[in-house]
Amino acid sequence: MNWKKLELSSRDTINSFLKGRFETSDLNFTNLYLWSFSEDIMFKIEEEILYLKGIFNGDEYYFMPISLERDKIITGIERLRASDKKILFIPEMIADDIREKVESRDSFDYIYTQIDLSTLSGRRFSAKKNKINKFLKSYDYSYESIYDNIEEIKFFQQEWAKQKGETDIIKAETLGINNILNNYETLELRGGVIKVDNRIIAYSIGEKLTDNMGVIHIEKADIRYQGAYQMINMLVAKNEFSDVEFINREDDFGNEGLREAKLSYHPIKLLKKYTINC
Repeated sequence: MNWKKLELSSRDTINSFLKGRFETSDLNFTNLYLWSFSEDIMFKIEEEILYLKGIFNGDEYYFMPISLERDKIITGIERLRASDKKILFIPEMIADDIREKVESRDSFDYIYTQIDLSTLSGRRFSAKKNKINKFLKSYDYSYESIYDNIEEIKFFQQEWAKQKGETDIIKAETLGINNILNNYETLELRGGVIKVDNRIIAYSIGEKLTDNMGVIHIEKADIRYQGAYQMINMLVAKNEFSDVEFINREDDFGNEGLREAKLSYHPIKLLKKYTINC
């Protein structure tokens, strides 16, 4: 079978291999679709094994091959290894059976309890609560669903990107965000926005990853509003993910500031991932 470009129409096919099976954020259709526009993600199915590949900074990489049978996943990995392919995002649950792999700390997912994120209960979250209290005293805000604010979110994202300098990675992310927003209902996403003076100052987008875990794909806020990030984090966990016990907030991509922020929310565990280098 020849390689096909991953598109929205690929969703049912991809989900027949992925949906509800993995706690890692990479093995999820929305995540793949979001980055497919900038990383040219493609797929093929051979002998009941799903192969996915992309291009980042000019280098080709492969996701872990996926099958409904564990033995076939191992077979797919060994086939790619024999062809000197670089394989990323191998979950720990599979890595135990894989030789010559290396830990990829930058791609570890951060896992939290929904209760922790939605209540910030206890002394360990006192700094977060202080920022939220300052936000509450400073601003008259409203919380609304993503669904009613699609076009406004696109505008906010463009302005946020400009403030950040519109690097290649930010441009790529913004392109992907616009496309998942265009297909919000089809992708079964959930999330919310915070408005001050009837203008969006923060938003977050996620979905249900497994029966008991949600995932946050995107979270942005205007840092001129102190406490906005803490507020959107808490409100989305409380209002959109009350039906799960855990929330995956994805990896830190090796960004030290992002790593510090994610650790400050006291994850209950990090989901390890591994790489096979060609």
